[in-house]
Amino acid sequence: MAVRFGFVRTAAQKLSSHLVIALVIVGLLVFVVLFLYQSLQIQSKQNEYNQTKQELALLQERNDQLQEHLDFYKGPGYLLYVEKVAREALNMVKPGETVVLATQPDGRPAVAPASPAATADSTAPPAAAASDQAAATKSNWQNWLAFFVGQ
Repeated sequence: MAVRFGFVRTAAQKLSSHLVIALVIVGLLVFVVLFLYQSLQIQSKQNEYNQTKQELALLQERNDQLQEHLDFYKGPGYLLYVEKVAREALNMVKPGETVVLATQPDGRPAVAPASPAATADSTAPPAAAASDQAAATKSNWQNWLAFFVGQ
């Protein structure tokens, strides 16, 4: 019987050594799989980071452009332009200013009225309507010059 227990003992030792080798191989395989999985996740996160970084650069560039536009529109040059358009095209004045309108010798305004309904005067002869249209295309200072010089 002593031989039998020796055989069982050597068989158990062989089985345990094979089991240890199998466990080590399985452990190495699990390690390699987890390592590859983590590497793929890291690469994916790196790609997301690079894409977000590019989007941020584009948004920052757009923000800079919008800031330049805002600075332009807040600047004195643009405000002077708006004031000029308001005075010349819309016939607007600042509070407290007095408006002086030049008139023709027959009582008509030297500058054509701003409203289109007022320009369609049925009593005016065609030549007078043409001169009113010519006066409407001239700037304000040209109308004043024509009024005083008589052109």
